Amino acid sequence: MTATVVVVYTAGAATPIELAADSDGFDLVFAAPLDAMPNGLAELLAAVGEVVDVTDEAAGAAVLAARRPAGIVAFSDRDLPLAARLASRLGLRYHSESAALAATDKYVQRRLLRDAGLRVPRFRRLDRPDQVVDALAAVGTPAVLKPVRGAASQHVYRLDDPQDALRLAAEAFAAGGVDQFVVEEMLVGCPSVAGPDLGDYVSVETLLWRGTVAYQMLNSRLPLREPFRESGFILPGLLPAAVKEDAYRVAEAACRALGLADGWMHVELKLTADGPVVIEVNARLGGYVATMLYRSYGVEAVRIAFDVAVGRRPVMPAGEPAAVAFCYQILPPVGDWRLTSWGRVAGLEDRSDILSVVCIAAPGDRVDWRQGTQGTIGVVEGVAERPEAVLAAVRAIERTIADELVFSPA
Repeated sequence: MTATVVVVYTAGAATPIELAADSDGFDLVFAAPLDAMPNGLAELLAAVGEVVDVTDEAAGAAVLAARRPAGIVAFSDRDLPLAARLASRLGLRYHSESAALAATDKYVQRRLLRDAGLRVPRFRRLDRPDQVVDALAAVGTPAVLKPVRGAASQHVYRLDDPQDALRLAAEAFAAGGVDQFVVEEMLVGCPSVAGPDLGDYVSVETLLWRGTVAYQMLNSRLPLREPFRESGFILPGLLPAAVKEDAYRVAEAACRALGLADGWMHVELKLTADGPVVIEVNARLGGYVATMLYRSYGVEAVRIAFDVAVGRRPVMPAGEPAAVAFCYQILPPVGDWRLTSWGRVAGLEDRSDILSVVCIAAPGDRVDWRQGTQGTIGVVEGVAERPEAVLAAVRAIERTIADELVFSPA
């Protein structure tokens, strides 16, 4: 029997194409404030399902209620608070408004994790840039400056001394769109835990059902690019069994501390010499996770999100992965640059382990490293039979990028 699902959507880890592909058996009703949507997105969503304007939440909720929805989902941090408010109006099971706040406000989140006995870095909140010196004195150096509400490593900076901190904090506040930041102790990872050629952090893709873990999968990361930009993912992840189980335990405890109950959670952990430490918890699918889970295990993550939303217990596949999936993000260098030429980067598709090379930026475009992962200029995706083969593919990608990609001063 077809079930109606409200999808709160302005952006997210699931694309409209993925939503359409996994919507068989569901009627999707998209709830979005149309005045805040990117150009063309409403028309694209309308090709998948009905679009309801919720700029006026009360009026929008009344329209949604008439559709008699059985569940509600969201796929981006930006949309979680709205989804929680609409769920309350519609009487649908979803994260509480307090849990949605905890999943999207880094200051609130760190307080709750600390109070639950989990290890967190020392942290302070900033309402003005001139508070950064006192904050730095409290948390120590090096430290990290990041928005209280933000994603994709946007406007995240390393702070090494008070003068540097004052300059970067002033720039961050002046950039607009963010009125609060946190300064936190920079966690020191242990490279030997993850192993060579991998980043010193991972994410645990966690599916919750009625507050209990129904499924967990480790997602290894490639090393960060300066200052804190994600460069790629490998799924299933590569960690010794004991470390993986410890990561699963910490991820579950973090979800519980925030009061999260149902659906996909994306929990990032730093791998330190003393064990995994929570970097942050996102109450949604992680970026590229749906695609990689399907390529590795045949898991239809978006469909499962719909199932959980309407109250169906998820049935997860068992067994070994069919392949190791990976995603490599091509990032611009730090500085003020324009992309001059892609060279022969597209030729990477000739490799048997490369599925696609997508060049996002065009020659002549100005590129901005400060946008974090959202400043990605290209994406390479592929699969391999073994983890070792993935790392060989990554080395080939990086050699090609170093030889072919050309930037010039902006």
